[in-house]
Amino acid sequence: MPKHEAILNAPHPDRKTSLVICYYAFKQLGWQIQFAGETALSGLAPKNTIGWKKYNVQITAGYNEQDNFFVVSEMIHDEMMDVTGINKKRVEEFEAALEVVKEKITAEEIETGNKAIDELRAQTIQVFEEETKRIEEINTAMNLGNGNMYVTYAIIAINALVFILMVLDGAGLFTPNGLVHLKWGSNFKPLTQSGDWWRLLTCVFIHFGIIHLALNMYALFSVGVYLEPMLGKVKYITAYLCTGVLASLASLWWHTEPTNSAGASGAVFGMYGLFLALLTSNLIPKSVRQALLQSIGIFVVYNLIYGLKGGVNNAAHIGGLISGLLIGYIYVFAIKKEKEEEPVKWVTPAVIIITIAAVVLYLQQNKSTEEERRAIKEELSIASYKDAEKYNDKLKRFGELEEKAMNAMNDTVSNEQLIENMKNITAKAWVEAEGVVQSMQQMNVSEVQHKKADLMLKYVQLRKKETDFRISFAGSPSDAIKDSIISMVNRINSVVERIH
Repeated sequence: MPKHEAILNAPHPDRKTSLVICYYAFKQLGWQIQFAGETALSGLAPKNTIGWKKYNVQITAGYNEQDNFFVVSEMIHDEMMDVTGINKKRVEEFEAALEVVKEKITAEEIETGNKAIDELRAQTIQVFEEETKRIEEINTAMNLGNGNMYVTYAIIAINALVFILMVLDGAGLFTPNGLVHLKWGSNFKPLTQSGDWWRLLTCVFIHFGIIHLALNMYALFSVGVYLEPMLGKVKYITAYLCTGVLASLASLWWHTEPTNSAGASGAVFGMYGLFLALLTSNLIPKSVRQALLQSIGIFVVYNLIYGLKGGVNNAAHIGGLISGLLIGYIYVFAIKKEKEEEPVKWVTPAVIIITIAAVVLYLQQNKSTEEERRAIKEELSIASYKDAEKYNDKLKRFGELEEKAMNAMNDTVSNEQLIENMKNITAKAWVEAEGVVQSMQQMNVSEVQHKKADLMLKYVQLRKKETDFRISFAGSPSDAIKDSIISMVNRINSVVERIH
C-alpha cells in the first residue's frame, strides 16, 4: 500500500522525551493515537481535510533499528496509488507539529506525557494479547494457519483446463455452443434420464463462457479459504461433489422442459450452504461468526434474487444450498465428536451413499424415452463434423433464397409483372440457391446431411424447370399446361417430403 517515510533529526536527545513530543504532536493535530511501543508511537490521521472523523492514513513515529528518528505515513484501505500525495503532506504536517511542540513543551508536560505513554503501552500489550488469543482461538476452531487449499486449487485448475479444451473444440469463449456442451457432458434431461447418469457430475466442471467460469471459481476460492482447512480434504471434496450432483438432480426435477444446464454454481452454493450450517453452530468463535454470516448471507440472497431473471438455473442453486445445509449439519455433529476425541468414521461414506441413493431413486422413477435419446444423439453426431456449422449457415442462406424466390411468384400482381418477377427475381434466386447447395455437397458433414443436400439439389433443379416452364407458357390457360404445372408441383412436393 502507498506510503511515505522521512528520516528526521530527533526532536530531543533523550528517546523518551522525543516520544513525549511525538505524543503531543498527535494531540495538537487532533489525530488519534492508537498504540505505543518501546521506541515508537502509532496513530491514525484523516485522509481528507473534509470528514476528519474518517481515519484512512496510519502515522508511525519513533526510532528504527538503526536508531534513526523516522516518521512514516501509510494508507491502510487497499489503495493502489497515492494520487494526491496525502502521505507526504501528513508527514510534513507531523514534522511541523514536532517543531511547534518541542519549542514550548514544559517539564510538567513531559512528566504527564511519560505517564500517558506508559498507560498506552499497557493498553497496547493488553490489546495485543487479546488479539493473539482471539487468533489462536479462531485457528484452533478453523485450522486456518495449518491448512492448505490444494483441493480448491485442483478444482479450479480442472475447471479451467476443461474450459480451454472445450473452447478449442468450438464451445465458444463468450457465446456458448450448446451442442458442444452436450458432447462434453452437460446436464440434459433426455440424455441424463436415459442412461447418461454421469452427466449429473460432469456438468459441474463445464461452463457457458469465460465469465460464467470466472464468477464461479472466484466464489469457490472465497469460501474454500475457510472450508478446506476446517473440514479437511476428504470431507471438503465429498461435500463439493455431492452437493454438485444433488444440485444437478434438483435441476432435472424442477425443469419440466429439457434444459441444457452446466456449471459449478450448484456445488458452490452447496459449499456456501455448508458454511452457513457451520456458522449457525458454536464451532466457529463468536468473534468472527457474525461478520462471516453477514457476508455469506448477502452472497446467497443476492445470487438467488439475481437468479430469478431468465437464463439462470436457480433450481440448481437452491438444490445445492439445501443439500449443503444438510451435509453441513451432519459435519457439525462429526466435528464436535472429533474434538471430543470420538471420531465418527461413517459420516463421509454416509453422505456419499445418501447422494448415490437419491440419484438411483430419482432416475429409476424418471426415465426419458429412447426416441428422445436417439434424436439428441443423432443431432450430436451431426454436430461433430468439421463443417457442421458452415453447413447450417448455408442451410439458412438457402432458406432465405427460397423465400425470396417464392414470394416473387405472387399471383396477386398482373401477368406482365409476374413474368418480370420470375425472370429477374425467382430464376436468379434459384440459380444462386443451386450454387449454395452444390457447396454444401462438398462439405465435411454427416451422411444424413449429404443425402439432404442431394435432395435439396434435386428440389432446386425442379424449381428451376418449373420457373422456366411458367415463364414460357405464362398466359396460356390450356388444360394441358395446367396439368403439366400440377405434375411438376407434385414431383416437387414429393422431394420436399423426403427432405423433411
